[in-house]
Amino acid sequence: MDVVKGQEKSLGELLVQANYITAEQLDEALKKQRDEGMSEPLGKLLVRMRYIKEENIISALKGILVVVVEINGERFGLEIVYSREIVKCAKITKLPNMPGHILGMMSLRSEVIPVISLSKKIFGVSEILTDESRVIIVEQHKNMAGFLVDRVLAVKNFSMSSFANITKYTFAVDRKFIGGLLKDGEAVVTLLKLEILFEGN
Repeated sequence: MDVVKGQEKSLGELLVQANYITAEQLDEALKKQRDEGMSEPLGKLLVRMRYIKEENIISALKGILVVVVEINGERFGLEIVYSREIVKCAKITKLPNMPGHILGMMSLRSEVIPVISLSKKIFGVSEILTDESRVIIVEQHKNMAGFLVDRVLAVKNFSMSSFANITKYTFAVDRKFIGGLLKDGEAVVTLLKLEILFEGN
């Protein structure tokens, strides 16, 4: 039983590190499991308590596929499940009275898509376009946008054990943009929160 509890706790800690649940929610679920002598798996209990969705647990156990990019000299990650394609920076048509981070609109086949400078959005600094600059076309909850990055470094699959403890780090960017930290060898990749990136489009 102790081995099982240890495994349950390990799953819970992975879910916390991946920002699917809070440490308080994990403690509450483990306490409920212990006090009521429940044999119900922790994952099912967390779903029943409405702290997490079942698909999030499946994703956590499988790991996540991430596009690793460079923005203003820092490494960031975007979940590939939301990324439709990666394209070179084409002609961008500027629009009047737009926030500074919205560069304008880009035509992609039959669609016209807003292009957002992640350097401007996250750091408040304009990027310098090079041959390595790319636009990542991202779609979430029927919202679509192109995110301009300095370059694409790799597409990698990260297991949940790759998540680092976010409380141990200081950041050059606002925490509201951070969905988690991924250990990539000696480097750390900041996983971006898409819903925050779409704000103010």
